[in-house]
Amino acid sequence: MLTNSENRYGLVSRAIHGIMLLLIFGMLGVGMYMTDLDKTDEMRKVLFGLHMSTGVLVLLLAVIRIIWLKISQPPKLPAALDSWEKTLTTVVKSLMYLLMLLIPIAGILIVNTKGNAVGFYGLFELPMLTGENKELHELMEEVHEVLAFSLLFLVVLHIAGALKHRYFDMGHDLDVIKRMFG
Repeated sequence: MLTNSENRYGLVSRAIHGIMLLLIFGMLGVGMYMTDLDKTDEMRKVLFGLHMSTGVLVLLLAVIRIIWLKISQPPKLPAALDSWEKTLTTVVKSLMYLLMLLIPIAGILIVNTKGNAVGFYGLFELPMLTGENKELHELMEEVHEVLAFSLLFLVVLHIAGALKHRYFDMGHDLDVIKRMFG
């Protein structure tokens, strides 16, 4: 089934979730690796271009994902969850969605404040959001990094919560992993 049901995410949600999971972990890994390379290294330039383009893709998928969840409501949280768990789940998911939007925007601003446009896999360039600005550039680099590590923390928390429900809350209909992966 393409759409979400009361008890399970549909194919569209599962596909976007899986693709974004791979892209985000890839982006974090490539981002950490390329920043350690010398600025004159040709590999850094190639990786930076891929990182930029993939960041735009993540932003686009995040917007699509948010719109899709408005069209096809996600399954309700299991009734057996404690109220604090429901609150924490809602907060963590909301923050992850927010960061999936803000991190690429900060990345775009990093490039723009250097006086460059952001390309998308060589197909086109995004319009400039701002001109060259050294102070804003340095700020956006810091913001981008802090937000990226914040997202990593939230993803780990999200995974830990799902594993807790699967392996430690047995006997209670709390295996939320089945809702996403079946």
